[in-house]
Amino acid sequence: MYDTIKSKVTIDNLPNMFYAGKLQNIDWKDFLWRPIQNKKAFVIGYQTELQNMHLKLYGSELQIENSLQKFFMGNNYQDFTFSQVLTALDTLNKQLPIDLYKTTLLRADIGFVINHDTAQEVNSWLEYKGKRPLPMIKNNRVYGSEFRQTNNKFKVYDKTFEANKTSGIKLNEQLMRVELKGNYRYFNNRKNSIGIYTVQDLIDPIKYKLLANELLNFYSAIKRNANFDFSKCSTKETRLYGYMNCDVSAKAMKEYHKETYKKDRSQYLKLLAKHKDSQAEKIVLEKLKAKAYYSINN
Repeated sequence: MYDTIKSKVTIDNLPNMFYAGKLQNIDWKDFLWRPIQNKKAFVIGYQTELQNMHLKLYGSELQIENSLQKFFMGNNYQDFTFSQVLTALDTLNKQLPIDLYKTTLLRADIGFVINHDTAQEVNSWLEYKGKRPLPMIKNNRVYGSEFRQTNNKFKVYDKTFEANKTSGIKLNEQLMRVELKGNYRYFNNRKNSIGIYTVQDLIDPIKYKLLANELLNFYSAIKRNANFDFSKCSTKETRLYGYMNCDVSAKAMKEYHKETYKKDRSQYLKLLAKHKDSQAEKIVLEKLKAKAYYSINN
């Protein structure tokens, strides 16, 4: 379930050579650390790698970041279960110069891959809590959509296409990846906090289940195109649907006629619910639930 994780820790008694800011490689803790330079060519830190994991030192702060699943499995299109997560973190921890479990968690990405038509899914999206989806484009092709917010990002994309273009891997199945990225604030600074403060929290089975449910709940909250038969809609309903789906008019109403917009939006959401295509949404949700159950219990 986990993909990219990012954490940090302050290292005490770091060798003085890391503070000198010299343009030279440093051999420390069985890693070769290379200088990180800013635009003015000043040395601002040092970096190294452990397989795909990026390790960066800025002063005494060490940051560790990248895909845990790719570190362990070499890809993120297969299932990644809880027991595999435990093994992956233990393997990574043994090779690092610090105790990974005690590091402060900055970001955690969770996701599942299912067999489904990506275009059919994302073409049905309208909004998530008032935000419009943004297209994901690679090689001049739209291969997915995402919702971007200050502290999180939710995206669904064609994993078969992405794996081929990124890594040259040809997958025979029609795979769709559903992914939720969240930072420290998103998971912790809110009502019903999940409470993932350190990497240690990622191996708590209760919190693991809460994170899986977080992704499922986000997906369920997305508003989608309905199967409208406009011949059966009133003039008022047709006009409402039209202006709420026009970015220019919807933005103008929201900006200059806030109270009317709030009332109209409430009616619009009721209209969507009335014509909701529950069957199509249920198919994807059931597939995701099955993946979550398997990941949690294996």
